[in-house]
Amino acid sequence: MSWLNTYARFPLTITRGEGSRIQADDGRWYLDAFTGIGVMALGHAHPEVLAAIHAQADALLHASNLLHVPVQSELARALSELYGGRVFFCNSGSEANETALKLARKHTGRVEVLAVEGSFHGRTYGALALTGRYQEGFGPMPSGIRHVPAEALREAISERTAAVFVEPIAGESGCRPLPIAGLREACDAHGALLVYDEVQCGLGRTGRLHHAPRPHVRTLAKALGGGLPLGACVSEVDPFTPGDHGSTFGGNPVSCAAGLATLEVILRDALPARCEALGARLRAGLEGLGLRVTGAGLMLAAHLGAPAAPSLARLREAGVVTCTAGPDALRFLPPFNSSEAEIDELIAAVSASV
Repeated sequence: MSWLNTYARFPLTITRGEGSRIQADDGRWYLDAFTGIGVMALGHAHPEVLAAIHAQADALLHASNLLHVPVQSELARALSELYGGRVFFCNSGSEANETALKLARKHTGRVEVLAVEGSFHGRTYGALALTGRYQEGFGPMPSGIRHVPAEALREAISERTAAVFVEPIAGESGCRPLPIAGLREACDAHGALLVYDEVQCGLGRTGRLHHAPRPHVRTLAKALGGGLPLGACVSEVDPFTPGDHGSTFGGNPVSCAAGLATLEVILRDALPARCEALGARLRAGLEGLGLRVTGAGLMLAAHLGAPAAPSLARLREAGVVTCTAGPDALRFLPPFNSSEAEIDELIAAVSASV
């Protein structure tokens, strides 16, 4: 093999994508129920996203962040209006979380950061330390990060706490909705920052654009780039001065063009509400099969009570590609603009595979 041994790849080679489907090199089409792990929010080859990419590629592929680029400014303005605060662009969710970690420590002058046991925030060193898993062989981790049960977060916040990192819905550990009520109030009382990692659950996938209570900082990626590498940290506070942080490729013009087109379609077509409706349809179908379902909107996990790998393989045989959410759960992250018929097709394939 020519690549490092970092992925347990499926025995499937994909050459094309259209809408909610991907095509293998043997010509067979599959329903894409995990969209590159939540990336293709509008499905594959969405015409408005492709048009934006082509137009920007014709005009400008790359520029230094020491210069102003119109499409980057437009996307930053759109995110600022949607969520409030200032924006830093990067290339991935891990980098967005690294940004938030640095921002929180500089803003508060504190070291301690709280994260939830079983969370996932990325694989770069700061993000990996926040994750608390997948660390074997890579220590020591950056210090000052403490993992606590989700239910104990509020009580764990103190005058030593710089920030609390939490996924409103924890994707890697079973699409678990986490108890976030009261966290903003507790953080404000102690001068800490509440950071939402919305890398997987953001931009409307859960049926809502805003998870309450409002955080001080949120991190975005995956769906944000419309299929291209793009992450963002959106913050109510800005302790940085020039030179504190940066990214050569963050906010690449072509990625920003794809991101701006994606965000415009999500808002114009009220796709968060569609995610909520389609998610209710998918949940009802899965629960009708006797499965326990967790998550919200089109970010759902079906818990099998047995290893998920065999069912994952049978789903591929049935023409559906998805991934797991822990060892015993199937994860479903379909496009926001899926059809009701595609959701029903997914339910029927699961019925034949579990």
